[in-house]
Amino acid sequence: MSQETAASSSQLEDNSWDKLVAHFKDGVVSRGYSRDFQPENEVFHLMSDEEGITSSRRIHREQLKALFQVKTWGTPGGHADRRKGFPPEPSQWPAPRTIVEFFDGEEIWGYSQGYHSEAPAFFLLPADPEDNNARIFVVRSSLVKIHFLDH
Repeated sequence: MSQETAASSSQLEDNSWDKLVAHFKDGVVSRGYSRDFQPENEVFHLMSDEEGITSSRRIHREQLKALFQVKTWGTPGGHADRRKGFPPEPSQWPAPRTIVEFFDGEEIWGYSQGYHSEAPAFFLLPADPEDNNARIFVVRSSLVKIHFLDH
């Protein structure tokens, strides 16, 4: 058993670990923490703790639609009420305003961070500063459209 798999519940709840929600291309959603997620890597592990049992799931980037780094677990109403627009005041992010549309019809408005057309994935910062997502790792192969408003 690896050290990561043997991590205790208190370690998983430690604030030094990012809260992640993985949305898969097949519609499955998993939440947990990762110690080895790096945007340039093709594989990482998502650890979760349910009913005192800690498990680790190996995830290949191409299985994902997107990986959401959240501020808190769960939001009232989920993401259905996500803002479709940009605040009138200038953004604190030095990144282009971007709208992404996924193959399942979900649309997210935000600021693309480190976008390169040849990269398999990129980060999107939510347009709404009150959004529960701190940032979103978008896998390009799950998109049907990406629209840059500042180009």
